[in-house]
Amino acid sequence: MKLSIIIPFRNEKGYARTVIKHVHDYMSKTGMSFEIIAVDDSTDETWSILKSMEKKYSRFKAVQGWKPPGYGKALRKGFDMAKGEIVVPYNGDMCDSLDDVMKYVKIIDSGYDMAFGSRYMKGAKVVNYPREKLKFSRLGNLFLQMISLSSCSDITNTFKAYKKSSIKKINPKTDSYEIGVELALKGIRKGLTYKTIPISWTGRTSGESKMNIQRAVFKHFKTSMKIILGIV
Repeated sequence: MKLSIIIPFRNEKGYARTVIKHVHDYMSKTGMSFEIIAVDDSTDETWSILKSMEKKYSRFKAVQGWKPPGYGKALRKGFDMAKGEIVVPYNGDMCDSLDDVMKYVKIIDSGYDMAFGSRYMKGAKVVNYPREKLKFSRLGNLFLQMISLSSCSDITNTFKAYKKSSIKKINPKTDSYEIGVELALKGIRKGLTYKTIPISWTGRTSGESKMNIQRAVFKHFKTSMKIILGIV
């Protein structure tokens, strides 16, 4: 298996079917061996929708997340199940581009342990990003880039790619959205090689984000400081 795409879901009954079809149809055209793992933390009908789609797509698997739920927990469960040589977290809002997934695969195939994408470097394309969220994200990532001495200007974004062996070395532990920071900074701290490229991001057209920005900023900062100081 070449590629495992991990998609966390939480109350996306209006979006789930579209997301899985979109990813499956795109990847099927590449000729690459792949699997899609949906990890569901929903309290609505999302779970039944995902399970019904297993019958249609042989390379798709739906599992329920750990309780109590959490975005980081969902990704970690997906990582544990992944059979691919390369693992990519892909959010169920379809804000990220599958074209960039293929670019990530090429980077890792060229010898890197990790492939990072940035919405904040020359060549990136960002559409319909709410202004206040964009400001928080840009300033926060600039701060993290400076204190971590990283060449990546978008550390908080979970949309990156990793060798499966790199995930095992990083051994993520966090339960919520700060897992993106943990994966990137722990990987850098452990000496894993990476390359950062500009990516495309388009604001979601249905549903709403489950992230609480103020809470996420605090957790991102707390997690990053622990990693930089060598506490975790």
